[in-house]
Parts: sequence; C-alpha cells; structure tokens
Amino acid sequence: MPKTIKKKCKDCGKGFEAKTNTRYPRKYCEKCSAQRKKEYEKIYLITADECEE
Repeated sequence: MPKTIKKKCKDCGKGFEAKTNTRYPRKYCEKCSAQRKKEYEKIYLITADECEE
C-alpha cells in the first residue's frame, strides 16, 4: 500500500492526504483541484482585452 502524507491545500487551507511516491506531488485538495480544472478548460474564452498589462 502506498504511503501517504498530510498536506495543506494552497487554495482553501484544508488538510488532505497525498501519496508520497508520486512524480508530481499534489498541491490542492480534490475539491479545489476539480474547480481549477474546470476553470482551465474555459481558458480559450479569455480575450486579450481582459488580460492585465
């Protein structure tokens, strides 16, 4: 069974468990990760006018 460690989500600050032997360690809990993925899928809708200089 893979080892797990307790980490703190960078968005909401809640604690979650992550596997230690992963290539890319998790930074966000499942809820925040799903929200970020949903927002990233809409990135093509952003126009140059909406971006900051």
